[in-house]
Amino acid sequence: FRLADTSWRAQAGSQTADSTTFDRARQQLEALIAAVSRQEDRDLVWVEAHESLGDFWWARRDSRNWGPAWAHYQPALDWWAGSHDIDRARERYIGIVWKIAEPPGSQQYYYYGYYGNIVPLEIIDNVLDIAASDEDRARAHFLVAMTLRQQGGSWELLRRIPEEFEAALEIGDSTGWRDDAIYHYANWLASTGRVVRTAGAQWSYEPDYVRALELYRQILAEFRKGETRYYDEAVQQIDNITRPTVSVSTGNFFLPGSEIQFYLSWRNVASVDLKLYRIELDRSADFAQFPDLGSSQWLQAIDPAAAPEPVLSWSIETEDDGVHKPGRQAIELDEQLPLGAYVLLATDADAAAGSLASGPVATPASGRELILVTDAALVLKTSGTQALVYFCDTFDGSPIANARVSLWERSYQNGNWVWRHLSARTGEDGIATFRLSRTSNNLDLFAAAALDDHEAFSAGSSYHYGRAHDSWRIYAFTDRAAYRPGEEARWKLIARQYDGAVYSTPSNRTIYYEIFDPRGTKVDEKEVALNAFGSAWGSLELTDTMPLGEYRVTFRERNGGSHIGDATLLRLEEYKLPEFKVAVSTPEQDGRKQAFRLGEEVEVQIESEYYFGGAVADATVEVLVYQNPFYHWWRPQREFAWYYEDIDPRFNWYNQGGGQLIKRETLTTDAEANLLKFKELLG
Repeated sequence: FRLADTSWRAQAGSQTADSTTFDRARQQLEALIAAVSRQEDRDLVWVEAHESLGDFWWARRDSRNWGPAWAHYQPALDWWAGSHDIDRARERYIGIVWKIAEPPGSQQYYYYGYYGNIVPLEIIDNVLDIAASDEDRARAHFLVAMTLRQQGGSWELLRRIPEEFEAALEIGDSTGWRDDAIYHYANWLASTGRVVRTAGAQWSYEPDYVRALELYRQILAEFRKGETRYYDEAVQQIDNITRPTVSVSTGNFFLPGSEIQFYLSWRNVASVDLKLYRIELDRSADFAQFPDLGSSQWLQAIDPAAAPEPVLSWSIETEDDGVHKPGRQAIELDEQLPLGAYVLLATDADAAAGSLASGPVATPASGRELILVTDAALVLKTSGTQALVYFCDTFDGSPIANARVSLWERSYQNGNWVWRHLSARTGEDGIATFRLSRTSNNLDLFAAAALDDHEAFSAGSSYHYGRAHDSWRIYAFTDRAAYRPGEEARWKLIARQYDGAVYSTPSNRTIYYEIFDPRGTKVDEKEVALNAFGSAWGSLELTDTMPLGEYRVTFRERNGGSHIGDATLLRLEEYKLPEFKVAVSTPEQDGRKQAFRLGEEVEVQIESEYYFGGAVADATVEVLVYQNPFYHWWRPQREFAWYYEDIDPRFNWYNQGGGQLIKRETLTTDAEANLLKFKELLG
């Protein structure tokens, strides 16, 4: 054991890529474990070999393979839990848990659970029971909180999360993980919050922003910048929680005669002033004053103050209670708005009044939204060098003629964003066209159209990559998507050339192609002549020795010439029936699967037989046992249960997740009955 253990650890300290020493040491350690068949023969060497293999998969600098590592750490923990040498067992048990929680040589970005290494809750509770020092108990409380936070559980378990975090922080500031505990606790309180019981006797989460703010400020008080990786995040989170914010939003535009509804959201604001301004979409946005704004931010390029007096103006008291809780309210206007475009501006009333009284100290929190009442629609299409706008009636799609159209295009020139404005009128067909600039390959576009009170807009983009002279477009395809070895693949290509505006057919041109297998080996090459329709075809014999997978084709203007296109041509696949089947079953009771209690022994029967008949005797079987969380969902009894089946089709019982590997064992099938029994004690 010592030779195997020290050899792989010494090799892990080097930079060599040779895995020979690792493989040999792993096989020797696995042989030591396999040599012990009876539970009573599991001695110190057996458990040391398990822990060594756990470290082999987990603690090496270039290996963070949690699955196989846990398969060895788990029996090691079980063995130490049953040891009579209390002091030594305590030290080794806790040491393994700390090693799982934070592997040696962890990078700065690492956090508990980063590699899926979530320790089962009962094991961390064991650490709480046996820990002899306050520091170990505090760290165990931290791991309990983080484990529950990441894997979830019942409401009663989730209520433990803030309690466990608080217990972990009582130790003081001497621990290396204290900043992790403070930051993750604050994040939990600010994002999810404490578990509380509502008035309807239901459980829910309630964020605690006040306590979260205290914790973020505690990070800044206990650590200087550079001493914790959470310093900048804490500063940002403090700003997020305390900064006054106001926003307004709508979910749609409005047809004439519709009720106007919008949503007002706020935080740390006691009163909000709301003003509704009438604007003209094609004239109000002045992008030239805001070159850094994109087309999706066009509303910020409008100055509502430049408009006449607001159409409507009123205030809303939010009843904010000072605990930094976000608020939201749906608001409906008492009156219908006539056709037109409006900007709704929401402003923190108290901050605005304060800035007017004491001078421009800070810009009050504000938000804006478009309220568009219209029966018109606008379509924007581009082709790289041209833009086409179609302005039409929403109800029947008929064109709207002689409407004003404004088009703004933004390009990147000499390190700066530049907006260019174009204008036109729609024709009888409701269409207006624009010639786009070629100063940039990528243009940001905003178009707006108006006729009397009928208005609409559209934002988009245009891409033009300048290969204006005989740029190729090739479409290659086969008669089916997949082939078997020994078949012939027939394929065809259709080619076109594009000069930036018009497609042409490259008839009677010769192009060169190469076909590569999944390993990158060239399997075919040839020159083909395009016919009058710009087409050509070919075939490929697929032999039994060719590798399975995806075959690609590359086209050039000639052998060694410029690249003109490539494509995935086909897949070579082969299906073989399995030679035998495997069945896994657990005992049945009265025709139903037997249920088990904690602490009972589960007997699993594994059978394997060939499809042509007969047992698969003396076969090696690797058995892996996974543990999944198990939840019970209660569904209320309804008078018409059938009505709700499509709404909530879940079963009352189900499990989640891929599971955690808790046991791995290698067995051999029985030579006669092909029956093997694998027993697992539920804990």
